Amino acid sequence: MSKNRPNFCLSSRGARRRLPGTKLALAYASAMVIKEGYLEEDEKRFLSSYNHSLKGLLHGKPPRPGFEAGGNVRRALDCTLPVVVAFAASLASFLLPRIATLGCVAVVVYILGSLKCSLGVLLLSVLVGKIHQNHHERAVIYYSWFPCWKLVLSMAACVLGGFCGHHLWENYWQQYQEVSLLKAYRGIDPGVVPGRQIQDAGAVDFARSAGVDTEHAGCFMHAGRTYCVAPIVTNGTIQHDIGNAPRYGSYDYFAVGVDCCSCPDLDFRCGPVAHPWAEGGIRSTDLEARPFFRLAVEAWASSFRKTASHPLFFEWVESPVKHWKNLRHNFWKRLVLVLLLAVGGTFAFALTLARLQQALVAHQLASPLQVPGPPEGFGDAWRRFLPEMLASYKEQQLRATSIADTPESLYGATTSSQSA
Repeated sequence: MSKNRPNFCLSSRGARRRLPGTKLALAYASAMVIKEGYLEEDEKRFLSSYNHSLKGLLHGKPPRPGFEAGGNVRRALDCTLPVVVAFAASLASFLLPRIATLGCVAVVVYILGSLKCSLGVLLLSVLVGKIHQNHHERAVIYYSWFPCWKLVLSMAACVLGGFCGHHLWENYWQQYQEVSLLKAYRGIDPGVVPGRQIQDAGAVDFARSAGVDTEHAGCFMHAGRTYCVAPIVTNGTIQHDIGNAPRYGSYDYFAVGVDCCSCPDLDFRCGPVAHPWAEGGIRSTDLEARPFFRLAVEAWASSFRKTASHPLFFEWVESPVKHWKNLRHNFWKRLVLVLLLAVGGTFAFALTLARLQQALVAHQLASPLQVPGPPEGFGDAWRRFLPEMLASYKEQQLRATSIADTPESLYGATTSSQSA
């Protein structure tokens, strides 16, 4: 038998005589548990499965006595909640009405203010009360770990949430809402119906004979951006004579776009203008670009000696009503995706932070033990902004008091009375 294996000779008569009753049963049970394994290999196998598995990341078993209970999941959730709320509030501030936007801004200010106050109270406690001395610096590092990361992640979440909200508003929700307040028209002939009659148009299906004249386009450049326009006319082209001009004498319908043409080469390529089935336009709601579209139309009218009395600007699409519905569908799809990514990414990063905090404790760079008490006058501030640190300090003091109040003399008296 190998020297590393425990040797149990339970079948001999001597062993049966020396292990009567309960002791014999316990010996049999011990032999059944470890008779086929090596203790060193079992230990290595357990440590490897714990340190390199998802279970160890999620549960976070305390590396040594005194480590805070609750596991990595609880700490990760506690870190994720304010970050996700700050992200959602920043995103919603670009999508909701003005009154609701003020509420979202108030939520963001409250979250960031609370986190800044927590770190401020801890910093003042270190400077004024010098709680980092007397071997308390590891506890300060431990309890400032997540507050610092919460503040950093919340500030980053506000920036990213504002960026995502602005993108969703500019590309989807603004146009969807504004077009929803307008009317849809079908079968509009740009050579017969003047623009002043359908100033409330949101989605327009033009007649089959209408098209975009890409060869006679116009443009205007400002601040490095090119604002492109092209007339929507009968038969898809304008004529220099009066024969093909609109009956009302004005060109009022224009396909528009930004940075989708070459100026002054006039290579208009905004939207599916080359698609034979594209016969409609959805109203452009870009308020910042609208004055520059007007300037481009004026330059176009001057170049080709035409008149544009009531110009309407449209984004050329295949099906205006379908495009309008897709704006809402794409908005909600991207909104849900962004929120899921924010929650999942923040929670995964918070789990990693909790694991790193355990590594700091394991390497004795941080510790939940030896927690300093609040300096004089900081009790209420700690109760409000550092409740976890204050609770650990009180628990530590309670344990020390219970040990100090243990009547050792009673043990001595009991011993003396027994000896008497």
